[in-house]
Amino acid sequence: MADIEFRGLETCSILIKAYATLSIDHEKTMTLEENNAELFKRPINPYVNYKNTFALLILNASIIEGGLRTILSEQIHLEREKETQYRINRGLTEQSKAELFFLRFLYDVETQGGWDKLKEQYIFFNNVSLDSLMKKKDPDLREAITILFRLRNVLSHGTAIIQPNQPMDESMQDLYPYKWQSQLQQGAVYLKKFFENDNIFENLAEHGMPEHFWKRTQELFDLIENKFTSLPSRSQRIVKMIKEYSFGYRLPFGY
Repeated sequence: MADIEFRGLETCSILIKAYATLSIDHEKTMTLEENNAELFKRPINPYVNYKNTFALLILNASIIEGGLRTILSEQIHLEREKETQYRINRGLTEQSKAELFFLRFLYDVETQGGWDKLKEQYIFFNNVSLDSLMKKKDPDLREAITILFRLRNVLSHGTAIIQPNQPMDESMQDLYPYKWQSQLQQGAVYLKKFFENDNIFENLAEHGMPEHFWKRTQELFDLIENKFTSLPSRSQRIVKMIKEYSFGYRLPFGY
């Protein structure tokens, strides 16, 4: 059978570039709003931040998943290459069960989405719990990444967000707003801790909110880089892009 040629595209790096472009626009949007508020003698409308914030949060979560999947897929690929070379050196030509396993697992990692699934795959292949790694460093970091993915799941579907005007107890759990309360409660508490507003809508409108989650993302990849001290080359580039990018600015030259 002839060798099959194929082409690939590293989408995570493209998402980082898109994030950088959007973050620059995010900074310009608030500057323009502040200038217009002063010019027309009206209050600043913080909700103009929504138009960039929602997309930035969605991209941020995707970059985390993409970066971590890149690392894991390269690790699997290298292990498969070791197994293949081992068999070649012994004159064996048929694929082993180990080689087939690596190929199947690689396919699963690259095609099965979901933050929880990815964490399971890291435990399975590397015996590393991302949750434990983050929690040990800083409980707020683990919570931040968890909240980011919950917000991504809500925002990416383009549906309404509902928050009750007052806390609802368990006797009201059959009511429609209660289900939203249970889904967003942890996120609302986390955002209030850092941005101090009483409702999630005002906290989502905070101009500094996307940058807050980006800095937490950089902390996560700093942990990953320290945990896996010899990352494969493609992974190194992605981690470097994430760690070196400053919110609201262009990517450093060379990316």
